[in-house]
Amino acid sequence: MQQYSLMEGGDFMKKALVIIVSVLIVLSVARFSFAEEKKHSTKAMIISGEVTAVDAAANTLTIKGKKGEVVLTTTDKTKFAEGKTLADVKVGDKLSAKYSEKDGKMMAWKVMTKKEMEKKDVKKMEMMEKEQKEKGVKKEIEQKMEMEEEMEKMEKKQKEKDKE
Repeated sequence: MQQYSLMEGGDFMKKALVIIVSVLIVLSVARFSFAEEKKHSTKAMIISGEVTAVDAAANTLTIKGKKGEVVLTTTDKTKFAEGKTLADVKVGDKLSAKYSEKDGKMMAWKVMTKKEMEKKDVKKMEMMEKEQKEKGVKKEIEQKMEMEEEMEKMEKKQKEKDKE
């Protein structure tokens, strides 16, 4: 009786390597998409509300949210939605901003409309769900590889017993 090895022709190893590399690439891309938020303060905050003041000379805007007003300082690195700038912001606009504290100032790094913020949150949730699924696939691959190793060990033991 002839026995066939699971490793015959190296096909299994090639397939396993392709799957592992693919999973690693997908996970790298998912991490890269969150890099923008990670490069800012570890305590990123969000405020949504009505703009109550804009001071172009001081590069600040004030947003009144549920917990009070926050004076946000903007820089040339602050990203405004739809290619807008601080000059486009008017008192009474409904905005959301992501910011963090730096040197005692609240530094805005992203300013967008509430609607854009909601879209972004939905996309982030979808990305998190996708990441969870990918983690499940990775775990499944690891389990299959462990099973293949066990099968290989069992085959090896069986061959040794057959020789005796």
